[in-house]
Amino acid sequence: MATDWKSSIPKRSRPMARALGNVFTQLFKDLGIDKAIQQNMAVSRWSEIVGDRISQISKAEKIEQGVLYVQVNSPVWRSELVFMKSNLINSMNEALAKNVVKDIKFK
Repeated sequence: MATDWKSSIPKRSRPMARALGNVFTQLFKDLGIDKAIQQNMAVSRWSEIVGDRISQISKAEKIEQGVLYVQVNSPVWRSELVFMKSNLINSMNEALAKNVVKDIKFK
């Protein structure tokens, strides 16, 4: 039987844990770390978001200033992905629940 980690926190400590979580969330925003975390998620979740077929022929390498750089195995697939770019950007941003990916460059 799986145990929910929240159930291991005493009820009287839960508001404090929630408040601490809010402090860290705000701190990450203030330091700009939240953006870096979201960008890292775009790279690390590429395969999960685009699915098996596309992840077999491509690999997200990095993201800079909202541009996701993706290595593609062949020129034919690169051309195909260019046609799918708008849908891929929308899927990425929807999965990340933020507008992290503004463009994708296939190489």
